[in-house]
Amino acid sequence: MMKESRHTMKLQSIRTKLLTAAAIVASTCSTAAQAQSEADAADEIVVTAEKRETRLLDVAAPISVINGERIAERGVSDFEGLVEQIPGVSITADYGSGASKVISIRGVGGSDDYRPNGSPSVALHVDNIYQSSNAFLVMPFFDVERVEVLKGPQGTLYGRNSTAGVIDLITRSKSDEFNGYATGQYESFDRVKVEGAVGIPIAPGIGLRLAGLVDQGGGFQKGKGAGTLAGRTLFPGAPAISDPGTRDGWGDRDLFAGRATLDAAFSADTHLVLKLFGSRDRGENQVPDSRDGKSNLGFVEPDNDPYTFYSDRYPNRSTDLWGASASFSQKLGDAMTLDLVGGYQAADRYIEGEGFGTPARIFDFNFSDRIRQHSLEARLSRRDKGPIDWVIGGYYIKDKVDFRSDLISTDQLGSTVMSDYHQERESKAVFGQADLKLTSRITLSGGLRYTADNSSFAGATTDTNPLGISIVRVALPSVPVVFDQDFDEDNLSGRATLSFRPTDNTNLWASFGKGYKAGGFDGSTIWSAVEALPFKSENVLAYEAGFKFSGRSGLFLNIDGFYYKFDDLQANTTTLIPGTTTPANVRTNVAEARVYGVDIAAGATLLRSGPHRLKVDGGVTLLASKILKFDSSNPAIVAVNLGNDLPASPKFSGNAQAAYSYVADRWTMTATIDARHKSSEFKRLNNTPGTEAPAYTLLNARLDLRLTQSGLGFFVYGRNLTDEVYYADIAAANRLSGSPRVFGAGINLQF
Repeated sequence: MMKESRHTMKLQSIRTKLLTAAAIVASTCSTAAQAQSEADAADEIVVTAEKRETRLLDVAAPISVINGERIAERGVSDFEGLVEQIPGVSITADYGSGASKVISIRGVGGSDDYRPNGSPSVALHVDNIYQSSNAFLVMPFFDVERVEVLKGPQGTLYGRNSTAGVIDLITRSKSDEFNGYATGQYESFDRVKVEGAVGIPIAPGIGLRLAGLVDQGGGFQKGKGAGTLAGRTLFPGAPAISDPGTRDGWGDRDLFAGRATLDAAFSADTHLVLKLFGSRDRGENQVPDSRDGKSNLGFVEPDNDPYTFYSDRYPNRSTDLWGASASFSQKLGDAMTLDLVGGYQAADRYIEGEGFGTPARIFDFNFSDRIRQHSLEARLSRRDKGPIDWVIGGYYIKDKVDFRSDLISTDQLGSTVMSDYHQERESKAVFGQADLKLTSRITLSGGLRYTADNSSFAGATTDTNPLGISIVRVALPSVPVVFDQDFDEDNLSGRATLSFRPTDNTNLWASFGKGYKAGGFDGSTIWSAVEALPFKSENVLAYEAGFKFSGRSGLFLNIDGFYYKFDDLQANTTTLIPGTTTPANVRTNVAEARVYGVDIAAGATLLRSGPHRLKVDGGVTLLASKILKFDSSNPAIVAVNLGNDLPASPKFSGNAQAAYSYVADRWTMTATIDARHKSSEFKRLNNTPGTEAPAYTLLNARLDLRLTQSGLGFFVYGRNLTDEVYYADIAAANRLSGSPRVFGAGINLQF
């Protein structure tokens, strides 16, 4: 009865928020409609979500687009920063540090593995190249054309399947004229960022673009040293805890990145794009701190400042990313096109971290990994010739991951436990989609994808016992562990969509699809042989329907409703080591779950009179999730998880922006204000009270002055103006805080 009452209250809450959001959107649209000029043409946004240039209005799927100008204005420097710009998208940090993170869309992906060998629920693409590991989440953003975010399962058009959606980063390419820009800015906490690019025409149709980024400083944490534990011995025979001293401004960036793009249109039918990129990061890792004066494994932090921390060391990181890609397009006659996309990517990382936000050496760690991937995608398409458009394709990707972790538990186990493994994965797929024009305004689309995955996973966990005082064999009798596993699986997924265009500026659509995320292996420390066993693929049935409208004066309205049903959800659970009564924390297929909700987005130009311009836009996501079934050998674990929200699935998230411009003959002044709100969300599957991140609202503002003739611009900005405290991650006794209020100023030159 109590569960039914709580469920009813959730439904009522969702309905109330939906009605409120609809009223706001209706009000916005009504105001915009009254203000629009009949002479103004509708703003058209062109995307490549369907592997061809298409108006956003014509895409029968939920999609958000952020252009490069807005990305730069809002200070987005990586995928993590992008998340804050889109309702319904969340990011969660590993409780060990801010170095490893996962992205979720509409509550899907919050239970992903933080380790580099997993298959992310959200498929990240950079210039059409799939990023096989979450290690590439730290790839810096610079010289960006736009970012497209497709929500919901994908696979019939994209090289790699996903259950949550796709984030596609498209960088700028050549132009027919010599051009470029340079931007320098300084902000709070001594952050200095310099970005620039130059486009160089080489010959008719052939151009080179060079882009670079330097990002330094910005650390906002204060390290207080080991505090009351300095000099203490917590484990018999272990050395005393050392005090590393205090540090102000911890968490600085130290990043350099560059990209070269050669874009050659040899003719109207033949196009080749080559890209080389690389980045080097030697920054400082953010450290979790103990929260609310609570005992954190025996340590109580003397203050409740979310930006201070106590530790026996200051962890750093070293990350090198580099790679190359080639895209080739050849028209075959009037309507057919052959596209080939291939890429090679590499990542080398060394990461130090403090696991629990305490100076006690309970869960300190050093991670290192080496990732290599190469992929090839081929597509043959036929467009705009007759009633059927179609695309067929094949995809191949292979990656290798070498991972080592040193878990430093001097004050609990009297030792350092080393785990290392080598994983190889290979995936092959064929996919296709056909769009049948039933009438001039009704289109039926259907797509299928067949995927075959195989992987191997081998390694060992050993007790290094560097001090000769280890109790690992007593506390964890299954160590040492040696494992060598193989896994093969195939899957058929697909999507069907019906689109109806009542008028030229509206689109009504509905779809049904089956999504798939590959199975694999647990990438964390393997404490027993059962933890090294493979888990199966995760599957989702997705039902969606939407409405899109695009009018004059940039007026638009998008509404998407969705319902997802998950089987074999991949997450951690507790089981018994065979033949013993010892529990093991295993990553496997544990649950059935459902997610449903609504996305709403709207915008308009409210004023366009003389030199005055006023544009507004915004969006909300309403979300409800629930674990319907949970598997574990421990009934208490089942009871704790059953009926819970999925992690990183806030019930409400939204944003809004207003930009006023005064356009004079020789200059333009633009004032922008934007706000983002996210309701509370759990960061762990078990939904324990300490893992619920509170709701927060961020308010930002920016003022730009652009001198039209010289191309020179000046800007000032503030982010998190109300100095809101919010958390990238939170657990029972520790937390990882987001950035406090910052102010900045800069100069920009376009030529």
